[in-house]
This record gives sequence, structure tokens and C-alpha cells, in this order.
Amino acid sequence: MNYKDLAEKLDHANSDTFWQGSADESQIDKLEELLSLQFPEDFKEFLKQLGGGGVTDSEISGIEDNDSTIDYGGTVYGDTLSAREDYNLPEHLAVIFFKDDEICWCIDTNSPKGEVISFDVFKQEVNSKIADSFERFFHEYVSLRV
Repeated sequence: MNYKDLAEKLDHANSDTFWQGSADESQIDKLEELLSLQFPEDFKEFLKQLGGGGVTDSEISGIEDNDSTIDYGGTVYGDTLSAREDYNLPEHLAVIFFKDDEICWCIDTNSPKGEVISFDVFKQEVNSKIADSFERFFHEYVSLRV
């Protein structure tokens, strides 16, 4: 999967984009270790190619500046820790989009393909499946914005 090609489509659309920069395998491994998770291969490839990001104000959480320990908003590490602490996010979920302490989309690392789900922070439960895999999620993310 070439995520960079899809990112270019977003870059040339009428939207401002921001990309966090590619992450190397050691930083992805470190992030998995820090969160005690195993990411699906398609999400690892996204992190390797783009690091995270997307359309401004709708960025996908990632690894910023090739540093998996950065723990502020907009990073998988920071968003997942925050949701775990504040909203009892289950340990098998990794946050990939967290907006206004309301919208929380995650990769379910227990599902075979790493389904992308919506976690209801108020009810503190999974409330819907968004996509069968991160790859499908990203295709839809791009197609809705170009």
C-alpha cells in the first residue's frame, strides 16, 4: 500500500494538510512496547511512510518527528494514554483519532485485521465499527476529502 500517493491527493485538494514525518521500525516497535500492543501491518506501513497527520483539524494520530515517546495530543501514544486514563479505554485499543475529548476512533488490536472502531467516551464502550482495516479506513478518509 502506498500511503504517500493517497497523501499527495490530499495535499493537492483544497485542504491544508500536515504530516508528522516517517517513523522508523525501531520507533514503531518502541510504541508497541510502550502501549503493550501489536499493531496490524497496514497501520505500521502508514507510520513508516507518513508518521501520522492528514487534513488540518482532522489529523490521524501517529508518531511525530520519529519519536514514539512524545505524549501530547495528535500522537498515538499521547492520545491512547489520555483515553485510557480519562475514559477507561480498553488496553487492546490504540487511538488513531481523538477530537475535543468527544470523538475517539481506535484500532482494535484484538481483531484479525485491526478493525477501526468508534469508542464512545461518555458510555465508555465501543459503539460502532468504522472500517474492516486501517487501509480501508485511510482510503475512505482520503476519498471523503478530495
